[in-house]
Amino acid sequence: MTLYHSPIRSTQRGFSLIEVLIAVLILGIGLLGAAALQLLSLQNISNAELRTQATLFAQELSELARTVNDPTTYVASAGDTASCGSLSGEFKLWCDEMSHTLQGSTFTSAWDATNREFTTTITWPERMMYLDASGNNAAGEGSSSYTLITRFAQ
Repeated sequence: MTLYHSPIRSTQRGFSLIEVLIAVLILGIGLLGAAALQLLSLQNISNAELRTQATLFAQELSELARTVNDPTTYVASAGDTASCGSLSGEFKLWCDEMSHTLQGSTFTSAWDATNREFTTTITWPERMMYLDASGNNAAGEGSSSYTLITRFAQ
């Protein structure tokens, strides 16, 4: 039995090294994009948790003011979690708890007796991807704020 070897056609060469390198480059760029998307997603989840906590603390302070005869007990023109010691009673407990959850946050609260409205504003630091450096903040650092206005019944 005789075996015949046919010559290899010039069109059947396979992949060249450059084609393989380009395919690896495209795959690498895709994987880097997926990793950046994952990082952005985790950062947004963390910021959403902080936003939720700020909302809950603002609601809690409004409820504390609602339960007393004099809502001015819970008025603070410029409070922050670093100066909770200057407060007293339930207000101090509220501030201490917030200092553990929203570190570095500030708050204001005001009572409008005419409209019977209690206003609470909480501002807290957040990490934000692609945020340029500004006056007081380094690149990627910003702040968010939440304001709750509660109208008390007559």
